[in-house]
Amino acid sequence: MPCGRDLDAQTIYSILLQNAETVALVCPCQETGHQKTAIPVTSLKVGDEVMLRVQGGARHTGIEIQEFIVEN
Repeated sequence: MPCGRDLDAQTIYSILLQNAETVALVCPCQETGHQKTAIPVTSLKVGDEVMLRVQGGARHTGIEIQEFIVEN
């Protein structure tokens, strides 16, 4: 599971992405234009960096959902 640290280097985040060709991350706009590019998560490689936007709740297809996880 990919993980990273906040700018303060104290807070650790992890992300869970479905390994499917239809799930993609959006690249930031390039300096030369405003077109965004979608990168399928299946093309990510070890060492690739992902920028996170921290929001309040869990999301499914971009829509905030209520979740409850029980770990045994």
